[in-house]
Amino acid sequence: MKNRKSAQRLVWGLALCLLGQYGAVPVYGGEPANRTQRNGVVTSDIELDPNDGSIPVPVEMNANITASLISVSLPADGFEFTVNPAQEFDISRPSAQITSPDVTVVNHSVVPVKLEIASVPEVEDVKFSDKFSDYVEQSFQLVDRISGVGPPGTAILVLGTQDRQYGSSEDFEHYAICPGRTGIFVAEIPAEQETVIKLYGKVAPDFYGEYEFTVKPTLKISAARAD
Repeated sequence: MKNRKSAQRLVWGLALCLLGQYGAVPVYGGEPANRTQRNGVVTSDIELDPNDGSIPVPVEMNANITASLISVSLPADGFEFTVNPAQEFDISRPSAQITSPDVTVVNHSVVPVKLEIASVPEVEDVKFSDKFSDYVEQSFQLVDRISGVGPPGTAILVLGTQDRQYGSSEDFEHYAICPGRTGIFVAEIPAEQETVIKLYGKVAPDFYGEYEFTVKPTLKISAARAD
């Protein structure tokens, strides 16, 4: 089994959610006498005889609804990364095996946004080096457990913020990019700020040497909900 660096590619799709902002403009009305308007609100004086006790006053509220798009900048075509399986993976150094660029995500919106992986399809475009025997079959599989990385052509990958610390193997595995998984949290970006995301993981080499693969998750960007 050979430990060689190999180039891989992470390509993502993108789903944007529409943020609705709602505002209500009250309009008050009463008897037609002495009607005035101030700051878009129409008012009128109501005269009441104390002997009558009360008088009904109709109130009309008109809602003006506006919608603004969430605006976020990120690399549209994903990025390439290289893997050196000879480096030792450790939960305290989850990027030891993987060299990936700093991917900057900029939130131009006036509200915080959440970045997550909406879905993960099966891995595509797997290219292996030439076999020199039929002793071991060639395959590649993304797994969701660190302990599952060991057989040739297995890997666990996680997309997270540059400064993210993982407290345990279980914490790391919770965010694994694995086919069939949905709603994998990546980052929350404050309004009008930016963050850097990195790729982390552990990869086992192919028995015969180098290989390449492409991962194509779909990213989802939505307004972050207040707790």
